Amino acid sequence: MILKGYISSRPLNDNVAVDQSIQNMAIRNSCGKRGFTYLLSATEYGMKNCFLILNQVLQDLKNDKFQGVAFYSLLQLPRSFKMREKIYKASIFKGKTILFCMENILINKRDNIEKIEQIIKLQNSLKYCPKNININ
Repeated sequence: MILKGYISSRPLNDNVAVDQSIQNMAIRNSCGKRGFTYLLSATEYGMKNCFLILNQVLQDLKNDKFQGVAFYSLLQLPRSFKMREKIYKASIFKGKTILFCMENILINKRDNIEKIEQIIKLQNSLKYCPKNININ
């Protein structure tokens, strides 16, 4: 199976910036461990909420240039559910695969989407958790 990499040039949703060479290395290693062929990553523009490159990758996916997309992390997904749904429709609903390398999550069927959405909801709720607890 051939997967196209997708990396970020801006901080992830947790505000952590990861060097592009590290992102590429993680994707290459993750694809290699699973026996996938890795196509060099497309790099998203650095502007906030910009997903032009991701949209191009999804268009190429629809045109069968590869069988899936390897994201560096789940934290690269758009915050908007409508945008994520567009990704699911272009990939999973069409029999394609998505790999989230840092989380070691491979989704290739609709049932997996709910798992991803639950993880995203948990990540989004972490900012409301106490940072420390005072025990007297």
